[in-house]
Amino acid sequence: MANYILAHDLGTSGNKATLFDTEGKLVASRVHSYDVHYFNGTWAEQDAWDWWRAVCSSTKELIENTGIDPVQIGAVSFSGQMMGCLCVDRQGNPLRKAIIWADQRATKQAAQIEEHISQRDFYHIAGHRNTSSYGVQKLMWVRDNEPEIYEQTYKTLNAKDFIVYQLTGKFYTEYSDANSMGCFDLCGLKWSEELISYAGIDGDKLPELRPSTFVAGGVTGEAARQTGLAPGTPVVLGAGVGVTANVG
Repeated sequence: MANYILAHDLGTSGNKATLFDTEGKLVASRVHSYDVHYFNGTWAEQDAWDWWRAVCSSTKELIENTGIDPVQIGAVSFSGQMMGCLCVDRQGNPLRKAIIWADQRATKQAAQIEEHISQRDFYHIAGHRNTSSYGVQKLMWVRDNEPEIYEQTYKTLNAKDFIVYQLTGKFYTEYSDANSMGCFDLCGLKWSEELISYAGIDGDKLPELRPSTFVAGGVTGEAARQTGLAPGTPVVLGAGVGVTANVG
């Protein structure tokens, strides 16, 4: 019988792992920190494997310290930092460090988009301004400055989407993190072909879209070994930190 829900918040400074019972009572929590690499004035990157190690360590600690049976965890889900760009290959391996939300290097790329569409019209599609903060502009920067990485990129992910892949072997994102990419049709709940064309990127490098409540799959055997979770535990996509904070 499922008695608990495990939630991970992949923030900028670390992963906050919390275990709740099905009545919403906090049972236990753990925090595992990781580094941000700031350089070149406005650049900010993180090692995606640090995210995964933090999720594995905090999950194991929660299970061991509470003494619960992993099969009692009914689901694992996430909130996480948004507006990033992690390029991965077909096996989900990072091809470079993740360019995170705080990074502002893609100013030229944002200007390239503005040559095709005004800020007003961009807003009416995406629900926010065209700036260097968002994911598609960062992917454009990779295309323009690291073409070999761009060509090898199978999908572009945000932090929680990378962890979902590590747990299930499935590439997905949901609507809130998709919106933080800067090429999402907010009204149509789909990737915007218009904004993708203005960005000049390959739309196939974007993951499949699903609602936040979508079950991506069950925890694989290898992921169970690394995290201490029971194989088959349902993994729910969750949402970006801005959305989950508002819900909270």
